Amino acid sequence: MTLLLQYTLIFASVLILVALGGCFAEHSGVINLGLEGIMIMGALGGALTMRYLPPDVSAIVIILSVILVAAAVGMLYSCLLAVACINFKADQTLVGTALNLLVGAITTFLLYLLFGLRGKLVDNRLMSLTKINLPLIRDIPFIGRVLENLTIIDYLSYIIAVILFVYLYKTVAGFRTLSVGINKAAAESPGT
Repeated sequence: MTLLLQYTLIFASVLILVALGGCFAEHSGVINLGLEGIMIMGALGGALTMRYLPPDVSAIVIILSVILVAAAVGMLYSCLLAVACINFKADQTLVGTALNLLVGAITTFLLYLLFGLRGKLVDNRLMSLTKINLPLIRDIPFIGRVLENLTIIDYLSYIIAVILFVYLYKTVAGFRTLSVGINKAAAESPGT
């Protein structure tokens, strides 16, 4: 049971970050169904960055580079949705679904083109983040075991979820964001 909860928290943290982006977009009036594709393209960009960085680079530079490149690749991929919906007046739902289907083909093609692989990229140069064991939490009988192998990204995703909740539902700027998602004319009203 402990192991199941531990892996649920680890795998959920990445999905929480993506869902928070989608939640923020949804509350501001944009339906982004291409989130899965954006996440996968960002992961591919980050993995390729880590693979091609020189081995003598420090771990902090590698981590920051991977995060920045993954975010940049995800943003560039999401620009496809923006261009299709804004410039070409395409339906957000259709474009988001198409982008999710397209990303599987793109990643498979790039992995085959670059490495001759037909599955996943497995390389001993790819490293994971360091696990954080907080001293006070580690000593709690059941909870300590569940939280013992989380990384900084895992903890940050849960903290960001709480911060975004407070922002959206407890601040004036958050209420304005919510009102734009409900009524787009609210964004054009004077005084905003």
